[in-house]
Amino acid sequence: MTEPRTVDTIAASSDQIEAQLDQVETRLVNEYGSIDEDTVRRHVRAERTQYADAKVQVFVPILVERAVRDRLAGAH
Repeated sequence: MTEPRTVDTIAASSDQIEAQLDQVETRLVNEYGSIDEDTVRRHVRAERTQYADAKVQVFVPILVERAVRDRLAGAH
């Protein structure tokens, strides 16, 4: 039988979350090359702060990427 998944069992370390957020930032900078790199990075940083106190951090990279993609898509 499979153990039930709890917040503790799906939690990633803060180092893992930071690494994932860095990957998100790099991916977005590369994908939106027509937008100034500093602008992309500023959007990522701003969105990251929205989730600084989130109890479950494991989903933060996904949420940040989606929100920034929405912003950048509107800027194209």
